[in-house]
Amino acid sequence: MAWTPTKEISSTNKKNIAFYNEIAANYDAILDQESSNEVVRKRVKEKFISTVKAGRVLDFGGGTGRDLNWLLDNQYKIIFCEPSKQMRQKAIDEHKNNNITFLENDKVDFTNWHIDPPFAIKADAILSNFAVINCIDDIELLFNNLAQIIKPGGHFIALMLNDKYKKNWRGKLREFVRSLVSPKSVVMNIKYKEHEQTVYVYSPKKIKNASAVYFDMRSQEALFQFTLFHLIRK
Repeated sequence: MAWTPTKEISSTNKKNIAFYNEIAANYDAILDQESSNEVVRKRVKEKFISTVKAGRVLDFGGGTGRDLNWLLDNQYKIIFCEPSKQMRQKAIDEHKNNNITFLENDKVDFTNWHIDPPFAIKADAILSNFAVINCIDDIELLFNNLAQIIKPGGHFIALMLNDKYKKNWRGKLREFVRSLVSPKSVVMNIKYKEHEQTVYVYSPKKIKNASAVYFDMRSQEALFQFTLFHLIRK
């Protein structure tokens, strides 16, 4: 049976959005400091293109639009969803194209999509790159509401942090606090200069269980501190 949640965006999610507003100007440079990120992004691109041949793609949590060029090059019609206004504005400023629809205002809040879908025609696929889902505290709500806006048989390609992230983080931004939120999930409060966000490291089992009502798990692929998931809408 489908679950129909009624919930406003959480204070944690709001805090994370504020974090990305603050670091938007430096976000791309931060990613580029880690050389493996380029390898990971290339693999996500290859996986997506080989899996999704055409159609309408929701770029969920698209950040500053780093995936937009290759999505456009492959003729996808893109719906861009980024809740951070500053990150989204960078994407808008750098990508003027009729094949991109930028969601704005209340449309970027996925917690209301079961009540008010952000677009009329369901997407053929969803791309969620570079740990977007790890910024969200209620993934049962997330999968429920993403399922409302993707066609049956549609592909969901998502890159999420794995257990290696916990081990490696100390050598990067250096400040974190860990606490168990469930036997298989870890939450970390990450500080970058004076800014802070909360990151949730979900186990593959947690992802599978949270998505199982609406999605079949097709594959998992380890990529450094990430896992690349492929799910299919039932």
